[in-house]
Amino acid sequence: MGKITDSLYDIYVTQGISCGETMLCAGIGACQGEAPADCRRMMSGFSGGVSSESFCGAVLGGVAAIGYEINRGDEESFERSKEATQEFVALCRQAFGSLDCHDIKGIWRQEDIRCYRAVEMMAIFLDEVLEKYGAKGETA
Repeated sequence: MGKITDSLYDIYVTQGISCGETMLCAGIGACQGEAPADCRRMMSGFSGGVSSESFCGAVLGGVAAIGYEINRGDEESFERSKEATQEFVALCRQAFGSLDCHDIKGIWRQEDIRCYRAVEMMAIFLDEVLEKYGAKGETA
């Protein structure tokens, strides 16, 4: 299985895709899938802190990837996806001191690469969580 960071720069910086959509696409792509077009379009409003610099869109994109890859519609996988989400969000909160787009962007945004370094760090956390909770070919 690939790493989420393998395609991250190309998706986020080169193609200029939003942070939320980038995390969803890279997360699903690392698990050997492709994000459905409808899911990708839905993520557009979550970027930029839900278009208001509130809750970070990249974190929400990671949460969407977790749900897509882990939750299979049964109680066991639903609970596993909740645990994975809690762990991913906690890792992001710990690393950035906030889950607020405005706060993260204020420190991490660079003109040429936008928030790439922050998104990259979140992608590393997402990769670890997806692997731990069985979305990358391992059992939970």
